[in-house]
Amino acid sequence: MSKSGPVLNRASYPQGEFDRFADLLDKLLSVPHSKIKAELDAEKRKKQSSKKRAVVGHAFRDKD
Repeated sequence: MSKSGPVLNRASYPQGEFDRFADLLDKLLSVPHSKIKAELDAEKRKKQSSKKRAVVGHAFRDKD
């Protein structure tokens, strides 16, 4: 038996700030561009549909 103990995988057990940053970048860069673009497009469509303006403008509401 070795006295060094179990070998820890960097991805499963980050120890330092740099390791946490490197793990975050690994996760970020593993996402395909098409998935990110699809989510951004869906969010954009959702925002555009919620920003519909009223048909009648403010000037038409005034009565003389």
